[in-house]
Amino acid sequence: MQANGAAQRLAGLTRLRVFLIGWVILYHLNLPLHVTDAWPWLGPLLWHGYLGVDGFFLLSGFALWLGYGARPPRGAAGIGRFLLRRVAKIWPLHLVALVGLALLVGALLAAGVTIRDPERFSARDFVLQLFLVHAWETTERFSWNYPSWALSVEWAGYLVFPALLAVLLRLPRPVLAAVPVAALAGLLAMTLTTVNFSLNHSLHLGLVRFFLEFTFGLALGRLATEGLLPRALPWLALPALPLGLLLGQDAATALGLAATIVAIWQAGQGEGQRQGQAAAVRPGLLLRLGEASFGIYLSWVFVEAVLVGLLRVVEPGPWGRAGIMLAALAATMALGWSAWRWVEVPAQRWVLERRRPAPVGLARPAAE
Repeated sequence: MQANGAAQRLAGLTRLRVFLIGWVILYHLNLPLHVTDAWPWLGPLLWHGYLGVDGFFLLSGFALWLGYGARPPRGAAGIGRFLLRRVAKIWPLHLVALVGLALLVGALLAAGVTIRDPERFSARDFVLQLFLVHAWETTERFSWNYPSWALSVEWAGYLVFPALLAVLLRLPRPVLAAVPVAALAGLLAMTLTTVNFSLNHSLHLGLVRFFLEFTFGLALGRLATEGLLPRALPWLALPALPLGLLLGQDAATALGLAATIVAIWQAGQGEGQRQGQAAAVRPGLLLRLGEASFGIYLSWVFVEAVLVGLLRVVEPGPWGRAGIMLAALAATMALGWSAWRWVEVPAQRWVLERRRPAPVGLARPAAE
């Protein structure tokens, strides 16, 4: 169990996850609803909502450094415990969502409903997705619970994390400072492969996108926690977030997201010091939804299925589409929270307790 002071310093990063996942969901909602046709001024925000995933990749690296930088998993036992925690967190809910989607597709076919793009639901793609290898350049087709491509690259990151962390711990400080610069340069190079300077790579080059940002976050974690990052620097880089959106430069937006993560962590450090180590963290709505962000992400596909069916029978006007967007966002949040509360948490506890011979002192960061 984390100390309350530590939880206080990480609570801001957990709340950030709500905004990142909400941004991703709004992006996907805008694709069929075309809300930006009526309100084009929302375009820079909604058209680039896929960058919420980049925020998660950066945050994943940063949070894992906070959790394991001072006590890296070593040896077969330590690495095994680390990977077991990862499996316990991501795979049970992924399995439930995937099987639930398969049952839904089967029920619709049995009812005679026409499935759009039925090739999306092949047995081969089901197996690839089941084992979370579908974003490892193994397929070119978005299939089944397609948002789980991000989970697939995260799983690849978890597998190499112990080795990557060991390398990062050995880097001398001058070289360490060059890692975020090199990662940002790599992201910029990725945007130059597209006509609109986009980082929206998933099944193809998704692994490259992830590892650049995951390493970026890890290096920032070490720089920030070891006092090697000038405190004002993240705050000076924050304008890159809105400027990147307005100018359509995704690499600049990624820089702004990285700066946001560090700035929030710095603010949490100060808050924890002011309130003391005994400070309690209120389990408010944003904190709970932040903890449930993984479930929210995987639940989107079910809300999308309802939305597609609705748009087949109604043709709402601009305000109707905006209302549907807000309702669908709220429904996704509610469904995701339920998945977290009733599937993810119990399954994670069950897996860990079955393999735990005695209380283990490794605490999971609240933002991880």
